[in-house]
Amino acid sequence: MFTKSITIAVPLYNESQTIKYLHEQLKKVKDEISINELKILLVDDGSTDNTYKLLEKYFSDFGNCQTIKHNSNLNLGGFIDTAINECNTDYIAFLDSDCTFDPSYIIDMIPLLNEDVDIINGSPYHPYGSVEGVKKGRLIISNGANYIYRVLIDKNIYTYTSIFKIYKTTIIKDILIETHGFVSVCELFVKSILKGARVIEFPCVLKIRKFGDSKIQILNSIKNHILFMWSLFKKEKLKL
Repeated sequence: MFTKSITIAVPLYNESQTIKYLHEQLKKVKDEISINELKILLVDDGSTDNTYKLLEKYFSDFGNCQTIKHNSNLNLGGFIDTAINECNTDYIAFLDSDCTFDPSYIIDMIPLLNEDVDIINGSPYHPYGSVEGVKKGRLIISNGANYIYRVLIDKNIYTYTSIFKIYKTTIIKDILIETHGFVSVCELFVKSILKGARVIEFPCVLKIRKFGDSKIQILNSIKNHILFMWSLFKKEKLKL
């Protein structure tokens, strides 16, 4: 049994169509995982549909599960801040609500955590990972962004843009998130690396979502990645 504790943190925004499936997948993880303490943190990021009501319906008897609702949509940066502030476990895993990464990967990732590992990076862009059914526009952005981050950070890491990671909580407790949108997951990861975090990559499959619509805004994502990369280049004196 893994003797440490872990929180699985999930952001949700207008995800009423995905909640039943999310519940089923997290239930499988909960039933199969061998761990001292598992917590679930579900953050409704100001949804305008009935996401929060459905969270209460499906997860009310889940056990060791906390649901939070933001009064307004704070995007992924706001979710990350909330998750870090609420987390009181040794590790925190970030997972998409649409389960485009199979939550059961967490069961296989946990045994890899030890004193010499600060982050396990779910990596679909690793040579042994893969991407299935994802739209070409998103792939182009992700591949381009991952390549540039790899050059900037000068680390042999293939995936920066994925939210699916397990962090040692102490590594990220004092990190200030200054970006908005999907680039915030890159900001958290990059700032952790620049602090000296030790990373291993876990090859995995990224699949197209089964329910609902993607929240990615392509032009916005491109702009935000460029702005964040430029800030890294200036502040950290990284080389292109």
